[in-house]
Formats: sequence, structure tokens, C-alpha cells
Amino acid sequence: MDQIVAILNVIGLICLIAVAVVVISFLLKAKSALQELMSTLRSMSQTIDRIEKDSKPVFIQLETTLQDTSSTMKSVQKQMSTVESALGSIKQIADRVNDLEARLQAKIEKPVMQAAGFVSGITNAIESFMAEFKK
Repeated sequence: MDQIVAILNVIGLICLIAVAVVVISFLLKAKSALQELMSTLRSMSQTIDRIEKDSKPVFIQLETTLQDTSSTMKSVQKQMSTVESALGSIKQIADRVNDLEARLQAKIEKPVMQAAGFVSGITNAIESFMAEFKK
């Protein structure tokens, strides 16, 4: 029986050694994987830092551009209201000119037509007189 216990002890120790070898192998692979992970994380951190450093001026320029665009748009809006006001004034002036033209035409047209008729009559009379005088 002692031999069986000794054999079982040897088998148990061999199994324990095999498990220890497997655990050690696993731990070595895990260590390698963790080192690779740490290297990748460092690389990612450096890349993120570089992106942050490189993008700061871009964002600052973008902010400046947006502020300039905003102030330009405000200026354009003010100028558009000025243009609208000027166009309104021009329309009022054009309306007044049209009204003045209509009033002048109403007051002047009749006397001018009468004067034209009178001048035409005088011209016809002179022509008739000259025609009779030449005979």
C-alpha cells in the first residue's frame, strides 16, 4: 500500500509540476501580452497628445474665423437694412416725381395744346394769306 501511495504522490507531484508549468507558461504569455498592451497604450497616449497639440491651433483659428464671420454677417445685416431704407427713400422720391409729373401734365397739357392749336391756326392763316397774296 505504501507503494501505491508513493506512486500516487509521484503522479500528484508530476501533475502539480505540469499545472505549475502551464501556469508559468500562461503567466509568461500574459506578461508578454500586458507589455504589448502597455506599449500600445503608450503609443496611443502619444498619438492623442500629438493630435491635441496639433489641433489646438486649428480650433483657435476656427474660433477666430467663426467670430470674424459672425461680425461680418452682422455688418452685412446692418448694411442690408441701410440699403432697404435707401431703396424705400428712392421709391418715395420716384412716387413723388410721378405725382408731380401727373400734376404738371394735367396743368400744362391743356394750355400747351391750346397754344399749339393757336400757333397752328396762325400758321394756316399766314399760309392762306400768302397763298392768296401770291395769286
